[in-house]
Amino acid sequence: MITYITLPQHRVLKWNVTYYDRPGLEVAPGYWFVAPYHLNQGEPKTNRWTPCQIGPYIFDYKGDLVWAGSCEFNNQNVYDFQVVDTIDEKPYLTMLVQENFANRESDGSAIIYNNEYKLVHSVPRPGAAIDNHEFYLKEPPNALLITHRNEDMALADFGHPERQLGIRTNGFIELDINTGKYLFEWFSGDHITLDESFILNPNDRFPDVDYLHMNSVDKGANGDYLISARHTNAIYLISSQDGQIIWRLGGKKSNFEMDFQFTGQHSARFVSQNSTHIIISFLDNGATFIAVNEPTSSAMYVEIDLLTMKARVLNRYMRPDGGRNPARGNMQTLPNTNVLVSWSYYGYMSEFTHDGQLLMDASFASERFSTYRAYKFPWRSQPAYAPTLLSSCYGVNGSVLSTVFHVSWNGATDVQRWRFFARGNATAVDREIGEVAKNGFESSFIARGFMDWVSVQALDSEGNVLGASGVSRTEPPEYWPGSVSGLVPDDPDAVYVEGPVQLPAGFGAFAGLFIGFVVSTIGYFCYPVVRRLAPLVQLRYSRDGTYEEELGLMKEKV
Repeated sequence: MITYITLPQHRVLKWNVTYYDRPGLEVAPGYWFVAPYHLNQGEPKTNRWTPCQIGPYIFDYKGDLVWAGSCEFNNQNVYDFQVVDTIDEKPYLTMLVQENFANRESDGSAIIYNNEYKLVHSVPRPGAAIDNHEFYLKEPPNALLITHRNEDMALADFGHPERQLGIRTNGFIELDINTGKYLFEWFSGDHITLDESFILNPNDRFPDVDYLHMNSVDKGANGDYLISARHTNAIYLISSQDGQIIWRLGGKKSNFEMDFQFTGQHSARFVSQNSTHIIISFLDNGATFIAVNEPTSSAMYVEIDLLTMKARVLNRYMRPDGGRNPARGNMQTLPNTNVLVSWSYYGYMSEFTHDGQLLMDASFASERFSTYRAYKFPWRSQPAYAPTLLSSCYGVNGSVLSTVFHVSWNGATDVQRWRFFARGNATAVDREIGEVAKNGFESSFIARGFMDWVSVQALDSEGNVLGASGVSRTEPPEYWPGSVSGLVPDDPDAVYVEGPVQLPAGFGAFAGLFIGFVVSTIGYFCYPVVRRLAPLVQLRYSRDGTYEEELGLMKEKV
């Protein structure tokens, strides 16, 4: 885990990232959108302090943090975190937020953030419970959501019409997010028989009643719906006119001649369609928790011929490490025709060219976390809140001091440089003291002397000011008891007569770490000696800008 001084409540996942040299071929531009979690049911409630690490995150192509959103949702699980750019031609973030597992009254909510990370919409929860798999705004303001409910169903398909079993059925709704009005509603219990399931066995002592397990829904150009059901190993086309099943691909009742198979699939999407042919994409998990049917997971494009009723694989992208993920994951077609595949477990994902050449793979450094899906999108953001600036003063005596700055702007994408300011007192004019190139999520800068009233500006590549922090106070050395003369802030106008300091990228971070380490080490070893030998004068540092001296004897604890 990575910790940041300006993001103290978070513990951010590290990435292992590998890029493969393919002359003339490049990965698609964009950021990674993931939502790591540990337990499907969410983290248990606790009175202990817990770092923010579960929830939505944005990372750049190197795995460096761009936005951490876990504290926004109190470490609740988040699913299907992605960008939608079809709402009033502006980019938005959409996601499903799961209620904490201790709250049994709600299954969570579907929410929308704008590109300033402000909540702009929370979708009304429908009568049927929202499933955590899908929140898809393909044609805003209309959204597609998967639902579930429990129904008592007769076991006639298994030769026991007199018996009933409580079955978990799935469905989906299309609704207007502004009004909550249902535009279309469908449930599997009316159309998909129980004997299509590879999971349900009524003769088991404790049968698995999740017979279908829908995990995606898409809407085609003609209005019909494409759904994927993991526990029937099948993809279905549903009529938008009467809800009837138009065809099945895969499973026990497939309507197509196929020279391939798939198992436990996810994320079925329309790619193109006309009156005679349909091309779809999906992730073939190749296995479930109870069956392994293929040597490795893969993603594929499949062409469906509606005249000959044959289906064939156009392109297939094998999981690079040869493994299988028995649950979760997705496939995304990128704007440059590259393919991003999330293998879900441990955040493992890969980017391929359209013809199948591997360009990149990445995974969380920790095997404790997974992400339900992963996406890649272009994204620009200038957050509504200000950058975060923290500064601390270091030194071994009152005459040799340095001020170390740490700055970040959680979620900002266009910052290229940071410009630092200080003033001699609370009402003085700001003096520019230096500038440093942005280096990763959090950047550092070191100023000469004790700069006490400080601020920072975020600059773009043209030097334009994107945002600024307020004026904040610098923390004096915690380990240093001061001296009789007192610890007095320096006047930046006197210290920086020659003008501000310009530092190259990375220098501030390195120097900050180095000086912090050296001074902290010296302070750690020197402080006990100073405590015993120094004049017994203590400085009390007041936040209103005054300093008080308190005379008294330091007593050694026995």
